[in-house]
Amino acid sequence: MRVTNTMMANNMMRNLTRNLSRMEKMQEQMASGKKFSRPSDDPIGVSRSLRLNTEVATMEQYRRNADDTQSWMDTTEMAIGNINTVLQRASELAIQAASETNSIDERNTIAGEITQLRNQLIQIGNTNYAGSYIFSGFKTDKPLFTTDGKYDFGGASSLTLDEVIEVNIGMGDKIGMNSVGQRSFGLYSGVGDLDLMTANTLEPQQSMKGKYINATLTDPLNATGSFTLINGSDSATISITGPFTSLTDMEDAITAQLVGTDLEDPHVIVSIKDNKLIFESDNDLTIQSVGLDVTLLGMTNNQKSVSRIDPGDDSQLIAIFNQLITDLTANNTPGISNAISRIENQASNINAIRAEIGVKSNRVELTTNRILDDTLNLKGLLSKNEDADMAEVIMNIKMEENVYQASLSTGARIIQPSLIDFLR
Repeated sequence: MRVTNTMMANNMMRNLTRNLSRMEKMQEQMASGKKFSRPSDDPIGVSRSLRLNTEVATMEQYRRNADDTQSWMDTTEMAIGNINTVLQRASELAIQAASETNSIDERNTIAGEITQLRNQLIQIGNTNYAGSYIFSGFKTDKPLFTTDGKYDFGGASSLTLDEVIEVNIGMGDKIGMNSVGQRSFGLYSGVGDLDLMTANTLEPQQSMKGKYINATLTDPLNATGSFTLINGSDSATISITGPFTSLTDMEDAITAQLVGTDLEDPHVIVSIKDNKLIFESDNDLTIQSVGLDVTLLGMTNNQKSVSRIDPGDDSQLIAIFNQLITDLTANNTPGISNAISRIENQASNINAIRAEIGVKSNRVELTTNRILDDTLNLKGLLSKNEDADMAEVIMNIKMEENVYQASLSTGARIIQPSLIDFLR
């Protein structure tokens, strides 16, 4: 086969371009510090880098969640600590005022300071973090108290003890970052509650709230079958037969089934609120399916009731301070003495909550450290996968430069003869 000058020139240019491309790739690696800059350079390496980058981004999000949770709990711990400080001062004043040596004027002066401490408790109850009220459960945009110390949270619905805001701080790792207000401030519903421990005041306030269900002729209203309500040690099996024209008709049917049982009103009350079927009781309440799928009622099988407070309810802690102020201004020595033990009970409750927050804070701190270690390991793997070995890259660049220069020199000699050379 005849080899022409054109074939030689084209072949030389093709080889020069290939050598130049290899040198350019090495220069690109040195400039970027990466083994590859496009998927075609290393499809497997790119796939691994994408996965590792996703895991790093996930870990960084978990770290941000943990940091936010830690800040929220730090704010809560500070508020709980402030409550404890108020209680310590109130205890000192109550012990001082309990002495019969105090005059009416001195007790009135102490009552004035107790009033300010009470107002401070209300402000603490309305503490917010980054615009979110920390004691209001899911209703973070609503304050816990009104200015007179009554529970508020917008006045729209109840606040239940299960309104715990859970945050993902790891794979399958959630933590409740808030403390629901009534755990710290208790519930006052009448005479005798002032001397109870806070947890005991919440026990008889139980409600079981299901999801929202449509009050029209749909499946929930066609519910037919039986379920059991267990109220403490008592129980009753309820049988209903649909269809019902409204939730009110369903409510009436269930209430009628409770008549004559140990769960009859006032032990268990059935009502409709905010388009929900609600069971309320004076004890721990559980619902169990028998023949009826209770999800049609907006409940889940074996769902248990939770303690609740309603708008306008009084706080036990605030009520203790109100009673102390009344006893001080009335010069009631026995009443002032009773306040000492009541405040001690509240202090014990606050200390228990503070300890719980401390345990959670330690857990978040440990989780944050683990996340930082995991992120560091992942970034190490990412670096090994995509970072170029600069010593090797420089050596390869020099090698490719030599090859390119040699190919230029050799090519110039190969295609050197031209028409001018033949005319000489």
